[in-house]
Amino acid sequence: MVWPLPMPELVPLLRPPALQKGDSIGVVASSYSPRAGWLARGIKAIERAGYGVIVDPELHMTRRYQKAEDERRAASFTRLWTDPRVKALIGGTGGYGAVRMLPYLDPEVFRSHPKAFVGYSDITALHLWLMRLAGLRSFHGPTVDDLIPSARDLTTGSMFSALTTPRPSARFGRGVARTVKPGRASGRLVGGNMAMVQQTIGTPYEIDTTDAILFLEEVRDPMSFVDERLVQLRAAGLLGKVRGIVFGHLSLDRSEEDEFEDFVLDLVSDLGVPVVMDFPAGHDSPNLTLPMGTDVELVAEDVTGWLTYREDALLATPLPAAEP
Repeated sequence: MVWPLPMPELVPLLRPPALQKGDSIGVVASSYSPRAGWLARGIKAIERAGYGVIVDPELHMTRRYQKAEDERRAASFTRLWTDPRVKALIGGTGGYGAVRMLPYLDPEVFRSHPKAFVGYSDITALHLWLMRLAGLRSFHGPTVDDLIPSARDLTTGSMFSALTTPRPSARFGRGVARTVKPGRASGRLVGGNMAMVQQTIGTPYEIDTTDAILFLEEVRDPMSFVDERLVQLRAAGLLGKVRGIVFGHLSLDRSEEDEFEDFVLDLVSDLGVPVVMDFPAGHDSPNLTLPMGTDVELVAEDVTGWLTYREDALLATPLPAAEP
């Protein structure tokens, strides 16, 4: 097989098996090392939900950001991914470091072991790499340090629903997401953190926005940073290919909110596609889990908007165990 997968024609993406009660979830060292207390809380949430936990031994290592470390973390990440005991994986935390592992990962190995993988922020790079080079679906959602051992926590509940139910029936974001350009569209869901999406431009794992529903969120950066990222996405021809845009949490200085919406609309209003803002996913709470690479429908009514699944994101029947 030739990598990256051919574009712009959409190719089928593999579905990972659904998580079953009693399965083990691997916590990977994709980016920063999580705080010990938050990590313990997240592990407790996973165990309380009825799953085992296997932690990447690299998770607690101090980050040096050197080539030898990148290679070591990539090897450890691969070992955990191919471990037959591990049925799904979640990032330990976000921050930085995921993109440094990519040159040392073998797409064919990951494609041969399709598993559900959850994370956000810096982990956006891994989601786009898995989709473009390994042909795998993945899930934009919390890292383990975001999880709370409570049945009432929307972030935690959304993640387990996404990993166990091939096609949840919920209208995600309804009543919370705000319509700025009404309409209805469907397409493959792509995107993630805006800074990481921008960084893929010109790489082998550049985001493919052809006929897609584009999801974008951002951490607490100045408004000008978000503007610059949207301008480059537009200049690269990536915004003009989408069927709809979903803006998740954009954690800006609230004093900039009105002006921010004005320049966002100025950049996207002529695209003729539905646009919603304030979708509950990203760097604030709740951080709903979204099926990246899966066909979804975006509905933007006069006031609110939502996403629904149009196909299964998971295999209902587990695959036979693969050799590590």
